[in-house]
Amino acid sequence: MTTTPVHIYGPSFSNFVRTVMLVCEEKQIAYTVGFEVNGSEITFKGEQHLNWHPFGKIPVLLESKTHAELALAETASICRYLDTDKQLQPSNSQDYAKHDALCALISIDIDKVLVREYLLEFSFPKGENNSIRFDVVKEVQPKAAATIAIIEKMLNEDTALSSQHFTIADALLAPMLHYISCLPAGFNLLTDFPKVAQYLADLMTRPSCQKVLITKKL
Repeated sequence: MTTTPVHIYGPSFSNFVRTVMLVCEEKQIAYTVGFEVNGSEITFKGEQHLNWHPFGKIPVLLESKTHAELALAETASICRYLDTDKQLQPSNSQDYAKHDALCALISIDIDKVLVREYLLEFSFPKGENNSIRFDVVKEVQPKAAATIAIIEKMLNEDTALSSQHFTIADALLAPMLHYISCLPAGFNLLTDFPKVAQYLADLMTRPSCQKVLITKKL
């Protein structure tokens, strides 16, 4: 685990930036967030950003050390780096592997549906005069609901999500579910999944979640 203050490159409203913020809060690692690095604005998908991540994704973790500067991309990898003592990961090798697979499932498949296909239309609407395309949202809504049903099933099984111990998987999933919970009636899909709603409510009792998961656009 790093003891050096870190900077999380990216906007604080990003669900994956919030994941890293949650891990920092849980690990009591000092951090800053944003596109300004060492007093200079680093352009999103500009030359420096693309040097850190060739596809211009966020977040990027920046850590200055005595002899070198670390620039680490990819959310799950960042979280594992910050949690090298594995306080937020299972210690048993099989459980560790299952947790790692769960993190990949959340950050790739679940994020694609819940964030990229469902939530982003509310935050960055592409309709006329920047209006929300409700026809697009309603078209993807059954797929989003089916994805939350998968999460509900996971919570009924013996997985890292059903543990009382906060994990990286929780940090990945919590920002997505929190944003969905903030949607207006008819679009907050958590109301149809009591186990998921309770899971989020339990997470929101943690000081880290209360500090990081505040209502802002995605």
